[in-house]
Parts: sequence; structure tokens; C-alpha cells
Amino acid sequence: MKKTIGIILTLTAMSSIFFSSCNKKKDIAKDVYINEKWELFPASDDNDSVISTGSFTPKQAEIIKLPATVLSGLRQNGHYEDLYFNMGLKKTDKTPFKQPWWYRKELTISKSEIKLNHQLILEGINYKADLWINGEKISKSNQIEGAFGIYQFNISPFLTPGKNIIALKVSPPQKGDLTLGFVDWNPEAPDANMGLWRGVRLKTSGNISLSHPNVRSSVNTETLDKAAITISVFTQNLTPDTLNGLLKAELFNQTLSKEIKLAPGEEKEVFFTPDDFPSLQITNPELWWPNNLGDQPLHSLKVNVTENNQISDAVQIRFGIRQIEDYFTEEGHRGFKVNGRKFLVKGGGWVDDMLLADSDEKVKAQIDYVKHMNLNTIRLEGFWGNNNTLYNYCDEQGIMLMIGWSCQWEWESYCGRPEGPYMSIYPEEYERESKAYRQQVLRTRHHPAMLLWTYGSDRLPHPDLEKILDKHMTEVAPDAPVVTTCRGVEVGGHQNTSEVSGPSGVKMLGPYDWVPPVYWYTDTLYGGAYGFNTETGPGPQIPPVESIQKMLPEEHHWPIDSMWQYHFGRNEFQTIDRYLKAFNARYGESHSLKEFTFKNQISSYEAIRGMFEAFAVNKYEATGVIQWMLNSAWPEMYWQLYDYYLRPNGAFYGTKKAAAPLTPIYNYKDKNIYVNNDYLNSFGDLSLEIKIFSSDSENLFSAEHAFSIGANQTDMVFELPELSNLSTTWFLDLRIKDYSGKVLANNFYWLSTKEDVPDFEATTWVHTPTSEFADFSAINELAAPELTLDIRKEAEEGKILFHCTLENSKNKLAFFNELKAVDKHSGEVILPVIWEDNYITLLPGEKRTISGSVDQNNLALEDVKIELRNLNTIKNTSGK
Repeated sequence: MKKTIGIILTLTAMSSIFFSSCNKKKDIAKDVYINEKWELFPASDDNDSVISTGSFTPKQAEIIKLPATVLSGLRQNGHYEDLYFNMGLKKTDKTPFKQPWWYRKELTISKSEIKLNHQLILEGINYKADLWINGEKISKSNQIEGAFGIYQFNISPFLTPGKNIIALKVSPPQKGDLTLGFVDWNPEAPDANMGLWRGVRLKTSGNISLSHPNVRSSVNTETLDKAAITISVFTQNLTPDTLNGLLKAELFNQTLSKEIKLAPGEEKEVFFTPDDFPSLQITNPELWWPNNLGDQPLHSLKVNVTENNQISDAVQIRFGIRQIEDYFTEEGHRGFKVNGRKFLVKGGGWVDDMLLADSDEKVKAQIDYVKHMNLNTIRLEGFWGNNNTLYNYCDEQGIMLMIGWSCQWEWESYCGRPEGPYMSIYPEEYERESKAYRQQVLRTRHHPAMLLWTYGSDRLPHPDLEKILDKHMTEVAPDAPVVTTCRGVEVGGHQNTSEVSGPSGVKMLGPYDWVPPVYWYTDTLYGGAYGFNTETGPGPQIPPVESIQKMLPEEHHWPIDSMWQYHFGRNEFQTIDRYLKAFNARYGESHSLKEFTFKNQISSYEAIRGMFEAFAVNKYEATGVIQWMLNSAWPEMYWQLYDYYLRPNGAFYGTKKAAAPLTPIYNYKDKNIYVNNDYLNSFGDLSLEIKIFSSDSENLFSAEHAFSIGANQTDMVFELPELSNLSTTWFLDLRIKDYSGKVLANNFYWLSTKEDVPDFEATTWVHTPTSEFADFSAINELAAPELTLDIRKEAEEGKILFHCTLENSKNKLAFFNELKAVDKHSGEVILPVIWEDNYITLLPGEKRTISGSVDQNNLALEDVKIELRNLNTIKNTSGK
């Protein structure tokens, strides 16, 4: 839609060129990362004051690029290369990381810049540090403490023209510290993630400094044809004198101006409101929407401040116009709206690389995966991301963010603090930790991808701490939804209720291990498809065989042994016995690594699809679900839709199918066919094609049913008849077609007349056991398909595209076929990869084209070959 600005500015509306002034004085405003060429070395007996002088030369230093924990910095230089292979992590000596380490950098300041204001901004340090510059200690005692604090120092008085030395002596976290960390997802990093885990900035300005620009939106949610936006920015006087300045905000090709006056040392947030600036009332705004609900237009805001006709500082952000709000169902469950439209939260739990060393390319590839799976949200337990890439790219891709403190702080076995009814933050720490929380909100609040902030994971903050946090949120993000704890609704509907804000309206009741698809439809007390389940999922997701071969030595590939166990989760999840019991009962025991890993993709696909589909069928009685987890911090086999190597698994494609914005769904409870439409427009003149096959590929039932469906709703559209001639394992094929017969969506199920029976009375926080299991053993005996594969490849904008036409010429089902893009020289599967569909079943005589792509990088078209894998190809290969 074309944007129009309602009223021409009546105040000063001169053009503003940022980072330069109208009288063409030299630019002075700079804000740059100084992440390159840091020296890293362990502390020694040298006097601390000497380290930051030019006369000091470290005996042996590693040259690193920030962000870098100590261990990731060492890995940059070739150390600990086999850390993740086999049990290398367990064997790593932690002794070198029990002491402080130095981060040291040379900084050059020109004579022309020396009189300006220079602020050093440390975006993330774990856990304590002392800051030295040119032989002088800058930080006060315990001033730099806490993993999530952002520390800012005006270092101007300590700088000299020419070479300057910055040195940070970083101390590791100790037992009981509120540090970064992982819980039962994976082992701890040997260095406890000590170091500069986010970047370091040098901000140069005149006497007035700017920070944290923001845009808040209010949308006419009835018509969507109007929006009002409010602009703000923090201004700070860096001098002991009273200062006057002219603040300018440029957006939509216009400039708003406002005079400001700052007392000595004063910092305050300045607002441009629609009441004062009518042009901030926008007609026909281009609205920002989450994935699959609309587009994600982003706009630029530039703000500068002028003092004495010289630009003193300038900042810039991108923003999106959208309104986020929460609501409560009659049953007390919290849900969310964007621009006045309800949307079902469909997401996964994010975790960074174990050493917090994710590259920008890997982060972007993962967000591409999230979007490709049709998810719309990721939950960050802890303020993750070692830089801003995650947040910026989520803005671009329409992936919403849910962020808050980690439950690591709440459990003695992880944090080392006694457990109580509240988060383990003591009164003397309230100021430090609430300030850190405020800083993280200021850092991220302008991103349209932000959905909500959470104060606690498994537990509530103490009421006194909650009041402090509420005050900060009211000041800096008053429109933002807040959840006090992700563990809200208790068994039986009781609420984990804050005496300050009441019930959180969300739940965290498991399961965390395997449950059958029917569980999600039939459970009404625990993690089933009602309310907002902030973390849950059907347990282990064993990766494809290639990942097992990368993480374990060949002699430990098969059978499952203690080497496998080390790459599971921790504590209750350092086993897959619960899962194996169900897997073997339902699919039959495996006889080789290849058979086991491939059949696990079938099982994972089935298990995760049922979860996401049940929440879709029950929307908006069910308001959201976060799969625990989305990804993995290291090579492992638990809780992942794709693994550490970026290899998608069966759960990846089961999620993609279940979370599609228009999809047909088999309801495991009432055994009827539903259609979910997440789009904000209705569909008419559609048809649903239903086919049922026996395990011998006999077509037992066929029907075609006309239907229509309204915007953003789910309907039951077809009642399946009871069939007496079903085989024990049977198959259901569903396809939605438009008026021309084009297939818009499809879904294929393997079902059993012997049903899974959850034993709800035996439920624990881990999972609900199953007393009787479905029987899919016939899958092992399916007739071998006769498939032909025709491949067409092309290069386009840095991608290699491939279009794979599969034809099933036999009068039998061709079940669960995996397509792989392989580097023909190395034999390695090419990752990351985007397939429009995978693990595909073709009906007798069916022909289907599936497209995919990989990044071109150094690949040529002839380097890429496509391979096909299914149960039959595995049976016909010998060995492990």
C-alpha cells in the first residue's frame, strides 16, 4: 500500500543530512564496534596497572575478534578443535579457566578527536571485570558485575593523542553467580562462558549524546487504515554545564524538530508525539505482520542533535508499524494479537552455540529455517544472541521474539543457590539485575519482532523485585506485554499467581519426552492443546545418520552406548529409554544405524506434527505453543528441529507441514478432518480430496468434498466414515485443491487400528507414559517403490536451485522419501538447505516436483547432485 502523510509539518521541516551539519563542519558523531585485534591471555603475576601501558608486551597472546568468550577466542586460533567430537568436551581441562584472563586492545585517537567525548560501551561481560586505560583503573570496585549488564564509561579524561591501551581483566563466574548458562539442554562450557561475549563499542560525540531511539505504534485495529506513532530518544549532557540543543527526527522524507535543554550531567528521554506533531498520524500505513500473516515493511528513523550549529550526535534505527497486545480467554489463558488480529503463537526455544560463537551467517540460516517451517515465534530463555543480527533478521523475516531470564538461576543444581518460592535473586541484587533487565529492554524495544518480555522462567520474581521491574517497563516500554513467569497454570487449573499482577495466564506443564499424537488432543490437565504452553515437546529428535557419523567415532555408531548418552540431555534426559520403549513397540526394533536413524525421522515427523496440529485445531482455546527446543548448542540428539550442523530432521518437516497457514488435519481424537486457515482472508470454492490406503496400497476409500473457510479460523470439514476393512497400519492422504484442481496443500498420515493409550494417572513433569502403543510394524514390510528421479538445476542470485521430479510408476505407495543435496566431490550433504517439502510419500502412479536450494558459495551447478533415501534403499545397503 502507498503511504500518505496526513498533515504537512507546521514546525521547522528542513532537510537534515545525518553525520554532517549545515555549515559543513567536520563530522564528529561516530559509534563503531572496536571488535578487531584484541589480545587474549591469562592473568599472571604482572602488576595490573602495567598491562594497559605501552611498555607491556604479553609473553604469549592470542589475537582474537570479539565477541569471544575465552574458550571461543582460543578456538579462533586453532585450539580445542575436537571439542565437540565424541567426549572431547568432557575431557577438556577446566583448570586454565578458573583464573582471570586479560582482554587487551590498542586504540588510536587523533589530535583532532581528543577533545571530543568518547564513551566505551561494553555490551556483555561474563562475569566480573576491571577496566584499565593507559595504566589507570577506570572502573570502581564491583562496578562491572553481571552477565547481562551493559556498561558505559566516559573515557575521554584518560585518553591521549595517538596510541592508547584498553585492558579488561575478566574474572569467571563462581558458584551462585547469576551468570549465562545452559540447563538440561547440554553440558556446561568448560570456561563457563567467561569473557566478552558481546561486542565493545566506542561512541564519539560532542557534548550531547543520544541513545536508544524508539518508535511506538498505535493502530486503528478496526479498519487498519490509520496509525499513530510516537518517537523518542534518550539525550544526555556529558558536561558540567547547562546545554541547549536542537533535536531533529527524520522519517518518511520529513524532519521534525524540537528544542531541548539539559541540566549538567542530565539524561532524559525526549518524545515526539502525534499531539505535538500531527504528521505522526499516518493514513494507510504499511503495517508489519508476523510470518504468514502479511509483509514486514521496515522504515528508517534518523535522529540527530545539534549544539552550537554542530551536530553533536546522531543515531538511526529501522522500525515497523504494528501494535502488539495480549488478551485473556474466558478460561484465563493468555493470547496475543497483532494489529488487532489474534494469532496462534507457533514457535521453538532458541539456544546459542555453547561457546556463544554463532556467526551471523549461521544465525540468519536458522531464522530462514524458522520461517520456512511456518513458525512465527522463537523464545529466548536468557537474552541470547552475541550481537544484533538475530533481532535485525527477525524483523526482516517476521519472526517474533519472546525473551527473559533463564531458569538456570532458579535451580540449585545449576546456579548453586538455595531454592525458594521465587527466583533466586536476593534483595541486595535487585538494583543490579533490574537495571540489567532495563538495559536489555532498551537495547531491543524498537524491534517490531518483539512480542513479549518475561521476568522469570519457572518461578515468579519476588513481589518487591517485580514492582521494580514493572516500574522500568512502564518507563521504557509501556505498551509491551509482560509475563511474570512462563510457568503459570498448574495442574487442575490452579494458577501460579503473583500478588502484584495476578496470574500469568500461561503454562509450563510438560511434556518433555515422547508422547503420541493423540496426547495433544485428549489431555486437558497438562501440556495438551489448550492455553499457551511456553515450553513442551515430544522429546528426543535423533538426527539423520550423517550427523551421528560426525559427532561419534565409527566404533561407537551402533549400537547405542555411553558415547551416545553423553550427547543426550542432562539429568532426567541423559537417556532415551522412555522414547525407545515407544519407538520399538510402534515401529519395531532396528538392526543398523542407518535403519534406526531413518525410522527415527518417521517417528519424529509423526510426533511433532500431532502437537502443532492439535493447537491449530483448538485455536483460540489454545493460544500458543513453544516446541522445546528449536535448535541445539552443540552436536546432540535431544529437542531439536534441526541440529548443530544445521541438518533438518523429520521433526523439521513435520513442523513445516503442521504449521502451514492453510492445511488439512486429521484429528486423532474425533478422527475427523479439519482445515486450519491462518491467513487473514477467507477461501471459497475449495475442495478436500480424501484417500485411504491399506498397508498393501489398496485404495479403501476415496472422496472429494467441497468447502469454504473463513479468515483466521479452523473448521471441521469432513467426517470420516468408519471402515471395517482397515489393515492394522493404514494410510490417509489429504489434499486441498482450488477451483482449477491445483493442489494448495497436502498431508499424509500413517495410522493404526491399534491405538496409543496415554496413561494420564501416571503423568510426571517429564511426560505422560503410554500404556498401549499403536502398531506401525507393517511399514517395515512395505513393497519396494519403483521411483524415477529427474533433476533440473539452475543458478540464481547466489543460490543453486534444483527441481526434482519424482515419479512413482508402481501401483504401490512410495512411502517417506528423503531428498538430499550432496557435494559430489566430498560426498557431504550440503547445508543449510531449503526444500519446499521432504520426506514425501507418493501415491500409486503419482508424479510430483519438489524444489529446493542451497547457497552457491564455491559450488558450481555440476558440484551438486541429488540423492534419494527411503526405507528400501536402507535395507539394500550393507554395513552400519
